[in-house]
Amino acid sequence: MGLNNLRGELEVINLSCEKNVAVEYEKAKLKDKQYLRSLTLEWDSEAEIDETEAIVGYEMSLECLQPHQNIQNLRLTNYGGVKLSTWLSSLTNLVKLTLKDCSKCEYLVPLNQFKCLKHLTLVRLICLEYISNTNNVSEDLVGSTTTLLPSLETLELLDLPNLKGWWREIEVDHSCFDANANANEDNHTSLPYYLPSLSKLTIDDCPKLTCMPLYPRLEGELELRKTSWKPLEETLRMGLMMSSNVESVFPTTPFSPLSKLERLFLIDIDDLECLPDSFKSLACLSRFHIDGCPKLKDLCPGILHLSSLRHLWISRCERLGDMLISEDYDSMWRALNVTLQSLGLCKLPNIVTVLPMGIQHLTILQQLEVYKCDSLTTIPEWINNLKSLKSLWLYDCPNLTSFPEGIRSLTTLNLLYIDSCPMLLKRCKRNTGEDWDKISHIEDLTLIPDPNKEEENEVNTSISNVCFYFQMKLKSELIIIQRDATS
Repeated sequence: MGLNNLRGELEVINLSCEKNVAVEYEKAKLKDKQYLRSLTLEWDSEAEIDETEAIVGYEMSLECLQPHQNIQNLRLTNYGGVKLSTWLSSLTNLVKLTLKDCSKCEYLVPLNQFKCLKHLTLVRLICLEYISNTNNVSEDLVGSTTTLLPSLETLELLDLPNLKGWWREIEVDHSCFDANANANEDNHTSLPYYLPSLSKLTIDDCPKLTCMPLYPRLEGELELRKTSWKPLEETLRMGLMMSSNVESVFPTTPFSPLSKLERLFLIDIDDLECLPDSFKSLACLSRFHIDGCPKLKDLCPGILHLSSLRHLWISRCERLGDMLISEDYDSMWRALNVTLQSLGLCKLPNIVTVLPMGIQHLTILQQLEVYKCDSLTTIPEWINNLKSLKSLWLYDCPNLTSFPEGIRSLTTLNLLYIDSCPMLLKRCKRNTGEDWDKISHIEDLTLIPDPNKEEENEVNTSISNVCFYFQMKLKSELIIIQRDATS
């Protein structure tokens, strides 16, 4: 009786999937413990048992571990059943649900009961193809509306290699899309149903995912990694209150999707070719990272609309290099000069010998980082145009040979970090290096390996250099964040 008064959190680990043991779990009477708020159930992942028998055992054990409906946080780890227990639908007070390493799980329970759910995390559910097993979308929606999971604020879909979509193939009413846009004809297109409170979305390593509810009200951060560009594309091009039945879909007019999104990370996206005109709705986007998008060849016209952009990072986009160094894109760099404070360029093989000329127009730029650009040999004289530059980072550019005279006139430059640029480092040796006089005025000067300490450098390791680099980067990022908070 006393155990029924357990409060707070309960974590049960090394659970067995053997059927005879599962029956014993019912004696714990978790459903009588009304004061528990958080429950973690973790199964022994190394149990040796016949696979078919194990699946039955997992499902029996979970069925016997039903908690009280007052539970608010539920985490299942290493669960090996194909289906989840139906009692999950009775947890109407659930605020946070985490499923991790549930290797056989094929779908979740209907979602319409989870009106209080704020955080949903799915990690390494390798058999999961659809989040909902229903073909009738109305079973997951709230009443007669087009919204689902009305309280959901954060959604993490991580390492789900077979996830294709939210629902199986269903009829889609495309009338809510922009009348001027062509609806995706793929069977797994995004749907005119949306998550009204979602503020942070992370999709990582879900290569087959092309069908998602829309997320137009996302406010904080969106990270897409190793997944399709399609759901974001269709969220951006949602009908801006142009269709005749739009009031039944989105209650507020006028409306611009993702207009409050602040941070966007697009990493290893294989089907992104350009930034579309629909980026004009990203009115509050301040930080934009593009990394490993092999087909991306143009930042325009989308980037021209990012009127709040402060931080831009471009990495491993091989086809983008030609655009960055082209004089035809001079107007793009001038447009960025309105707000851009930080620019990072990393592993861009098409940037040969010299930095893109357009950077000289970024007169309000405060931080410039060049990382692993092997072909770069010269920092141009026009760097003296960057009158607001406060920190310059040069990392692993082995062919960079010297600093221009113009760097002397950068009176605001107070941090210079040079790492693994052997030819340039030799010229920066104190008092005797050819470029020492050009940089000696800089207050915070970091040289790795330091040409002034050659004996010590022999015992330095590359790992310690990398650690120091990230410590310096963190310091710089904190300064930028503090500056943003006060501006």
